[in-house]
Amino acid sequence: MRDFCTLTESREGRAVIRHCDLSAYADTRGYVDPIWAPVFYNPRMKCSRDLSTVILSVYLELSGKSEVSVIDAMCGTGVRGIRYALEVPGVSRVILNDINPKAAALTRENVSLNGITDIASISNMEAHALLSSTKADVIDIDPFGTPAPFIHPALKAVKHGGLLCVTATDLPPLLGIYPSACMRKYFSFSIETEFSREQGVRILLYFIAREAAKLGRIIKPFYSYYLDHHIRVCVIVERKEKKGFLEENIGFIFYNPRTLERQLMSIRGMLHLREKPFSSNTWKVGGPVWTSELWDREATRKIRSEYSMRQSNYILCKRGLRLAERIESERDMPPLYYTTEKIASTYKLDVEQSPQTLVEKLASKGYPSSLTHFYPKGFRTAAGIGVVLENWH
Repeated sequence: MRDFCTLTESREGRAVIRHCDLSAYADTRGYVDPIWAPVFYNPRMKCSRDLSTVILSVYLELSGKSEVSVIDAMCGTGVRGIRYALEVPGVSRVILNDINPKAAALTRENVSLNGITDIASISNMEAHALLSSTKADVIDIDPFGTPAPFIHPALKAVKHGGLLCVTATDLPPLLGIYPSACMRKYFSFSIETEFSREQGVRILLYFIAREAAKLGRIIKPFYSYYLDHHIRVCVIVERKEKKGFLEENIGFIFYNPRTLERQLMSIRGMLHLREKPFSSNTWKVGGPVWTSELWDREATRKIRSEYSMRQSNYILCKRGLRLAERIESERDMPPLYYTTEKIASTYKLDVEQSPQTLVEKLASKGYPSSLTHFYPKGFRTAAGIGVVLENWH
């Protein structure tokens, strides 16, 4: 068991996880990428895993389910699934799978170490094969790189009303740096903007909704976020068809980099336009993207509250609470955030305004506004760019 790497232990939440000692794989500068180890374990993703346990707990509460089964399709050391089993009351069965036999072996040791052999089973299969033969209430897809190839089988495997959680770490295509790669992977053309992180979330949700539609399913975003160079979305999947669902919820981004004007418009909205509103050749068009809400309203409130209550007992990261608080505040705000640095550089302003100060000014004048978790200098507002500039100083 221990011949493929030197093991060390880390505590996460209520779990104790044995994993390869990453220091053994550092380069001459001391840098180490977790993918270099025989079994993948990324300690920097702890905060995201902290959030995941809270999200699943709140999903259980809001769905009214007394218990759920979970598939962690690419489990690595098993840390996320093990934490689900230990920290989320109601998880009655968890399948921890990894195609890497060393990962499966290490996961088995971690399952035994944490005393959950009664509800956890270990699988050493290709993810598509597992998902095509097993169904569960909750499917977690956390690959290295793009999740696109696994969305279709995951949607088939999740039960009606179940939760599908998807992580994407291939950010350059989603953020508009490699638009052709984004088109190839997600069938969406990304554009490079100051709100690219939100665009990435909307592209991923669009792709999941598109794949779901092929199977006669619809999705409802439950919780979405950007954190530490990855995007993660959790959606409720319903096994039913809804006429006009895609037309209502997917569309395009229209963006003018010269003026910083932007608009998000659904396909249904575009069909009812009487005239072409973006005739100038300075406008960029990105998409298709998801145009509706990124979060469930009740979920944002409960996730912030639950995270706060658990923080000390489960030793959850402080950044996770700040993120949950920020998401709750931006939940009902207009889409496609601005950034103070982009406004200052585009309009050649001498002073870069504080986002907090700007939000307070705009809100005091009747324009709903908030900060955003997507970017430290970002803010959302119902005010147009002209009004923002009027209130800059």
